[in-house]
Amino acid sequence: MKEILHRIENWLKNNFSELLDTLNPGATAEEIQALEKQIQSELPSSFKELYKWHNGQRSGTYPGLFYGLEFLSLLEVSANWQVWAQLVDDDINKHILCQSYSPGKVKEIYANKKWVPFAFDWGGNHLGIDLDPGEQGIRGQVINFGRDEEVKFIFGDNLESFLNWFITQLESGNYILSAEEDTKSFSTKNPQMIHFLDYWKVITQGKL
Repeated sequence: MKEILHRIENWLKNNFSELLDTLNPGATAEEIQALEKQIQSELPSSFKELYKWHNGQRSGTYPGLFYGLEFLSLLEVSANWQVWAQLVDDDINKHILCQSYSPGKVKEIYANKKWVPFAFDWGGNHLGIDLDPGEQGIRGQVINFGRDEEVKFIFGDNLESFLNWFITQLESGNYILSAEEDTKSFSTKNPQMIHFLDYWKVITQGKL
């Protein structure tokens, strides 16, 4: 995990230093433990290592680290988790039907208190870790969920494998940095997609 994070840091230094400057200092063990207490679950070691590296980005920073998705600070992780936890308490799952692209791996529900967001698209959608997978899933797998995400996809069996995929894509040149009115955007190149969650659905379903 440390080697992967070093590669990401090094790539940002050489290619996108402005984004690197938006990353917060690493989280403390106490801050991570506070989140674990809130969600009543132990977090995977890869999640802890990611947040010891950097405690997300400054809130509201654009573009986000993950192909435009904001890397949430633990404070924002907590706030967003609370929103979804309240929806679960309000029985949202009785009213919205969802699917798993890989049947049996992700529970086919709209919201789950054991889905912990770490990335955000500013539109109510997330990448997160799944601490309550389906019978054929893996605890800690990276999934999409959110307002518009009625079909759940697996982005990695764990956070480490997702981050390794991510930096490998960047190192191979699969990215576009563009500037409009002094604001830079960060997206995929092949295929070119504005929204990273849409990109993943396209490559997963082979719709190239």
